[in-house]
Amino acid sequence: MSSVLTNRCLVLNKGWTPVGTVSVQDAIIKLFSVYSDGEPKARIIDHESYATFTWDDWSKIKIANTDDVIRGSNMVFKIPEIILLSRYDKLPRPKVHFSRRNLYKRDALTCQYCGVKPGSPELTVDHVIPRAQGGKTTWGNCVLACVKCNRKKADKTPAQCGMKLRKKPKKPHMRFFSFSSLKPVKSWEAFLGQAYWNVGIGDD
Repeated sequence: MSSVLTNRCLVLNKGWTPVGTVSVQDAIIKLFSVYSDGEPKARIIDHESYATFTWDDWSKIKIANTDDVIRGSNMVFKIPEIILLSRYDKLPRPKVHFSRRNLYKRDALTCQYCGVKPGSPELTVDHVIPRAQGGKTTWGNCVLACVKCNRKKADKTPAQCGMKLRKKPKKPHMRFFSFSSLKPVKSWEAFLGQAYWNVGIGDD
């Protein structure tokens, strides 16, 4: 049961916009939580009918043989895959952290000067404006370069050594890093589209 509880559950804000994912275990905690006036903090969405259910109503649904379930001591429950937050109306503000891994992904393992794809061991992180000339380690000043191009450029700018960037480096949008790291869940498809951001959410 523990492995089932770590499955991911899509979370929508009250406007039905995806704002992140939580484990099934955390989703259940939200489903059992209520506001001071007794309103549940979250409800389950059935992805076929778009009907919403409290946990009590959900627990009474007939379970099909193909359904993933949670087995309690004397009860069996269908695993929720999508929950709707009752009052949370914010949108996530994700940040793409600058890291070697994310830079390699942004530049698609490609030298940004000559366009070769020699493999990650033969790629280096190049400062467009060299650090020796005051260049910073930022999205807008770092690109991947093959060893040959990196040696040719050395501590010069592209203009100073007659080289040209394939495109201007910039910080990627979070959607570029969105859904690729999660195993797709078919029931989420109608809600995701291009809007999904792979970030967690805080307490509402």
